[in-house]
Amino acid sequence: MKRQLAAILYADVAGYSRLTGRDEEETHRKLNAGLNLLTDAISDQGGQKLHEAGDAILAEFQSVTAAVKCAIEFQRQMSIRNEGFAEDNRLEFRVGVNLGEVIHDRDDIYGDGVNLAARIQEQADPGGVCISGAVYEQVNGKVEQNFDDLGYHKVKNFAQSVRIYRASTSGKREGEELFAGFSIDPVDKSSLITGRCMCGNVRYESIKAPVVDLYCHCRMCQRANSAPFSAWTVFPQAAVRFPNTEPKYFRSSPFGERGFCPNCGSPMAMRFYPLDPEGILAFLVATLDHPENFAPTYHAGSESQMPWLDIHDDLPRRRTTDSTHVRARWEAVGVPSSTDWKLSD
Repeated sequence: MKRQLAAILYADVAGYSRLTGRDEEETHRKLNAGLNLLTDAISDQGGQKLHEAGDAILAEFQSVTAAVKCAIEFQRQMSIRNEGFAEDNRLEFRVGVNLGEVIHDRDDIYGDGVNLAARIQEQADPGGVCISGAVYEQVNGKVEQNFDDLGYHKVKNFAQSVRIYRASTSGKREGEELFAGFSIDPVDKSSLITGRCMCGNVRYESIKAPVVDLYCHCRMCQRANSAPFSAWTVFPQAAVRFPNTEPKYFRSSPFGERGFCPNCGSPMAMRFYPLDPEGILAFLVATLDHPENFAPTYHAGSESQMPWLDIHDDLPRRRTTDSTHVRARWEAVGVPSSTDWKLSD
């Protein structure tokens, strides 16, 4: 049996049974048109369609970039075709792309790389595209498409979590400016996101997705959390509630407070002072019930990163002074010069 590395594309129709139950003949006509469109897109990008299974297609590419371009272009064309239909009557595909080793046999491909592509497809929204972390590493900067980092996910029949990226539906980046002075797309990682302190005395829930996930290396975080760096997930403050006990807070700077459990002492949260209903509430990623799904997207406070700490990633690095948001808060409390911020004491 022949093994080789390949880019695998797996596409499946979202809600196919519901559509056929409503109008079987019309749905079949739309399916044929969609499968033909995807077959042409695969061929245009130099891929090979290996088989169709009902409403699904499996294809192989020698180029990772070509596989992703195929997926993006196909969904763009499907979106145009669906414009004339009501939202609940559209035939929409989910597409997943993975990079992995496959076995060639009987004019088909097999192996974990194929199975994972199918699982990644399941994470996509109807009409959307999801790719594995291995694919993202190859195509980042090579395709005209932004991707949202959905973090690590447990998927069926795979022991290890898989990092998944979603093709952004908009080139516009929205979200609150925090620490680093640039914005990140909010990601709907869960309908209800939960976490707690070590003893469980303080529990929290957020009904909205994070504004941003980040590392912070600043001296304040180092001292407050007794760690060389911290990983934070930042929520809109109004979206968070504490079902039982709330954290206790310590004023760590003229405009910042750090929250901790009054029972076990676990450091948990950070918020700005004075409190603003439209403000943010940040939690240490490790306090989340599923921290594996909230991978940081950049490094803040890089001026204080420990010289012996090597983090080998290609995430953006920003100094605390790069943030217009933080600068404005220091100036508001009468400390206009960044040399007086005492972040390195």
